[in-house]
Amino acid sequence: MGAGIAQVAATAGWSVRLLDVDRATCEAARDGVAKRLARNVEKGRMQPTEADAAIAHITPSDLAELSDCELFIEAIVEDLELKLAALTPMVETLPSSAIIATNTSSLSVSDIGDRIGAPDRTCGMHFFNPAPIMKLVEIVRGKATDDAVLDRAATIAAEWGKQVARCADTPGFIVNRVARPYYLEAFRCLEDGLADPAAIDDAMKSIGGFRMGPFELTDFIGHDVNAATTRSVWEQWDRPSRLAPVAIQERLVSDGTLGRKTGCGVFDWSGDRPISVLRPPQDAATGVGDIGDTAARFCAAATSNSEAIARCSDPQRIVFTRILSALLNEAAWAAHDGVAEPADIDVAMQAGVNYPRGLFAWASDIGENLVAGTLSALDASVDDGRFVPPA
Repeated sequence: MGAGIAQVAATAGWSVRLLDVDRATCEAARDGVAKRLARNVEKGRMQPTEADAAIAHITPSDLAELSDCELFIEAIVEDLELKLAALTPMVETLPSSAIIATNTSSLSVSDIGDRIGAPDRTCGMHFFNPAPIMKLVEIVRGKATDDAVLDRAATIAAEWGKQVARCADTPGFIVNRVARPYYLEAFRCLEDGLADPAAIDDAMKSIGGFRMGPFELTDFIGHDVNAATTRSVWEQWDRPSRLAPVAIQERLVSDGTLGRKTGCGVFDWSGDRPISVLRPPQDAATGVGDIGDTAARFCAAATSNSEAIARCSDPQRIVFTRILSALLNEAAWAAHDGVAEPADIDVAMQAGVNYPRGLFAWASDIGENLVAGTLSALDASVDDGRFVPPA
């Protein structure tokens, strides 16, 4: 991740100094960047002179060479004590004007800033992996972060070709919180017997235009990683039913069927094409209830692809309605909880996880009354309150 961020900065013309446990690690990272840039040249994505210039900007370094550093980005494992051990010596070495940014995806930026003794100039710059490809950077405000620091970090990220979403220092920031229903509600639709995984994925891709279905995506991410993020966000937000872990995914993790990296997860990936391993429980309630007509109206308002709506079954239309409604509701809750402004949430979900549209813009196009009515109908069909919107 650190090498990827270095590549982004160097390609944008910045002088980059790499620090790690030893210089050999930094040299290996630089060599890795050189290989990636060489592939870009081979594919015609950049000129040889551009690649050479970027590599020339990257230098393995040490603490003594940071006296003119403007921005220091920490990008090590998600362990608070290790991050503190790495950052604390930097505070005395870096210029007093240098911004200290952490790439954490799950730890408190405020806590890190306080613990290293530089809360006013510590912020989050959460890049998404792989950093040279993914467009989003979440700029995270710690409780004491100076406004000028946030503005400068956001400007730098934009100069590096990234799309910026500003957010508060809250569990999961924007993306790792708001995206949770895409996976969780899909598993709940499976539990309720609405459709099998392939049909659920097809509904989200064909009706909604999502690039990957929720099960395909969780298999790609890894169920251990995805489930751990779910549990962390759920716990830190005081266990709302909307974000509660699901038993099916927890069993996948305990069984070691983690997705593509183990060859099997929701799908078996060992053959020429993925084959669904999970099936809806035979004794499951369908979860259809009385919402079929509501789902039909919701789907018609959510997409102009009438052909896709007609091709999908009634249960698939309900799947799409449940999952997208859950996403729209979580975005509303995130704004209500002060995570970020609606515009930043929309940027984050499009640039961070490739959603076809921003969720607030999507809700606006569907219509406030129809969204509210759909959430009300869905709430009446379940008993855990997960479709209740914020006041």
